[in-house]
Amino acid sequence: MSRILLTGGLGYIGSHCAVELLENGHEVVIIDNLYNSKVEVLDYIRQITSKEAAFYQGDCCDESFLSDVFSKESIDAVVH
Repeated sequence: MSRILLTGGLGYIGSHCAVELLENGHEVVIIDNLYNSKVEVLDYIRQITSKEAAFYQGDCCDESFLSDVFSKESIDAVVH
């Protein structure tokens, strides 16, 4: 399927989106600044889906950070 960049993917709504995307065959790349979430949520996503999501800690408002993520990942779509 698609490789989807999910901003805020470790928050309440984002983590539920990550689970749904992974369970529907998509590859997920999560970026989150952990301002209102915890990195441990990534483990919960893995436990629920038995699948890995790529994770980058940073702010989606940081152009340099986003440029670095996009240079490392082949992204088909973004959920923000």
